[in-house]
Amino acid sequence: MFNTASRYTRRVWELGLLGALQHAWMRFYHELSLWSQSFWWDLVSRKGMSDADLLANTTRKWSSVDALLDHLAARPSSSFLLRHESPHETNRLLHRDYPEHISAMLAAADAICRNELSLQGQVFHFPGGIDWNSDPVTGLRWPLLYRGRFLQYMYSAKRPTDIRKFWELNRHQHFVTLGIAYWLTGESKYVQAFNSQIESWIQNNPLRRGANWCLGIEISLRMIAWTVAFQFFRNSAEFREKTAKAFLKSLWQQADFLCSHLQSARMGVPNNQMIAELTGLVIVGTAFPEFRDSTVWRETGLRLLNEQALAQIHPDGVNKEQAMGYLRFVAELLLMVVAYSRRGALPNNPDLEHALEGMLDYVCRSLSPMGTVPMWGDSASGRALGLGKNKNFWDFRPILSAGAVLFGRPEWKFAAGRFDEEAFWLLGFEGLDLWNQLEACPPDGNSLAFTDGGIYVIRDSWLADTDMAILRGGIYGMGGEGHCAHSHCDLLSFVLWVNGQSVLVDSGTYTYHGPWRDHFRLTAAHNTVKVDDSEQALADTYFNWRQIPEAHCVNWTGNRVKATMTCVDHVGFTRDLSHPQPGTWNLTDEFTGKDPHSLEWFFHFSPDLELELNVDEHKLTVIRNGQPFLTMRLPENGLRFQVRDSWYSEQYGIKKSNYALYAQWHGILKEDAGVCFNWQFQLVDQKSLLTG
Repeated sequence: MFNTASRYTRRVWELGLLGALQHAWMRFYHELSLWSQSFWWDLVSRKGMSDADLLANTTRKWSSVDALLDHLAARPSSSFLLRHESPHETNRLLHRDYPEHISAMLAAADAICRNELSLQGQVFHFPGGIDWNSDPVTGLRWPLLYRGRFLQYMYSAKRPTDIRKFWELNRHQHFVTLGIAYWLTGESKYVQAFNSQIESWIQNNPLRRGANWCLGIEISLRMIAWTVAFQFFRNSAEFREKTAKAFLKSLWQQADFLCSHLQSARMGVPNNQMIAELTGLVIVGTAFPEFRDSTVWRETGLRLLNEQALAQIHPDGVNKEQAMGYLRFVAELLLMVVAYSRRGALPNNPDLEHALEGMLDYVCRSLSPMGTVPMWGDSASGRALGLGKNKNFWDFRPILSAGAVLFGRPEWKFAAGRFDEEAFWLLGFEGLDLWNQLEACPPDGNSLAFTDGGIYVIRDSWLADTDMAILRGGIYGMGGEGHCAHSHCDLLSFVLWVNGQSVLVDSGTYTYHGPWRDHFRLTAAHNTVKVDDSEQALADTYFNWRQIPEAHCVNWTGNRVKATMTCVDHVGFTRDLSHPQPGTWNLTDEFTGKDPHSLEWFFHFSPDLELELNVDEHKLTVIRNGQPFLTMRLPENGLRFQVRDSWYSEQYGIKKSNYALYAQWHGILKEDAGVCFNWQFQLVDQKSLLTG
């Protein structure tokens, strides 16, 4: 009590009596507003939505909801998102061209019927049925607070655990799997599981209450999944009899709510979440023109989506968030919109298409010899629709195959290699025909600089055994000081492949909550340098940064990139990465400044590699499959070296061990004469090794 009285006395002293009274009134008014809104929407939720209410929110062409459902069932499948008319023909092609995919999808659907769900690479069992308001990892039950109060709770220190798995569950992307399984087989167990889960979710998630009404992105992704699932279940008599009416009412409520709660600049810096929200409005507004507000949803979504595509994506295709996982997420969202547009369901959107084409070109140029991309920045392994969740998230070739068809890019077909099953579901048989007509050819040139986004790609060729490196040397993230939500302390970090083998890797993300959050996003988790034990930027909450730096490229020749940044205490750090020939990479780090300083290097190696350190010879041997693969020559400037156990996470919520080389130096820096540290990566001559 004494502490409370002391705090209020101090506030009165700071604000003055009038200021304190105004502050108290604003708090009282805010609480009163929350209470009145909570009371009102609780009444609305208890009353429920009648058939007449639903019909009043349509274009009023139907005398009953049953008549509306008859109309929806009779519409061609091409008017929905996934362009597939005949289950027989689709089934035949899937078994011929994608047998592993159809087998895995039906197995996943069977597991869903048993209430077994795979969420971000982990399988969860719900033997008593799914509790949509409980965290699947901890069992913690999220409170059914009114949305305004839940937001206060979620962003406070009271939040006890990560909420990502919970949201992944409630995105309902597994409903798409159930819908496709039912459409292909006609088996009633799939529609029964869908009915049971939809009914349970609607009953246990009253309007505007709890975590599932909290964020627009989650509502939007759920709406997209529901829309696609409806496409496949709409002719089921069992679905129409038991759940379809409640389904349409809830879908309308979610779209109506989302349209009035879009992310905006007033709430911070709009990012991928806003693009997801807008895409959901466009998809539902296009798939359900029967809703009275569908035109508003569609036009609002498209107008703002075009604005955000330009605002969030650099002219060279690099996403300003500097997070490759979210680049994939946004690209998948925009691919759905463009696919709808190409069949005439939406107007052409040149700005949006240009932004998407730039993103996919950046993806193409960033593809490693293994088909993956660097794990720059944050990633929650989120997908727009979730059809390929059983595959490596960092293999971006599926979106490139869809892009190759939509934009007629033969070099993307070459890089993608095959028309992925996800592209087939989105673009249908017409997309497959266009793919077959497209003549694949390698991209022009090998190396490329993305100067707007500060990404520099050096590669020898487009063959599977090529050398390749990508260095990050530009802006820190999107939004500037106090923002950059999904950026990491990874400036002047680089990833490396030699002879097709991944050598140096980005550590990934792992989680957005708890102490591991900072472990994976701070400087030591990246292949860069820490000066005086100071981070490149200061973490301010889980998604904000202060004192953000910036890097600049000072030289680029195609096989060499030189970039610089200013670190703590005005220490200048210049990194020069060159590639004189296949199998050889030279790295020179130069530092300028005043007075004594400490420098720390971090090199994170692929989890399938082992390390042998020979300090006397200033050499690190990289071992692959029990044999020397690469030699790393170490500087002779009096550094201290150590091989450390580290962590690597390519899937949200899952981490595994790998090895890292750590180096440390203490000494005096000078402003007029930089101190240089030279490193070299050299492929071991396998023929000489075998002869020896």
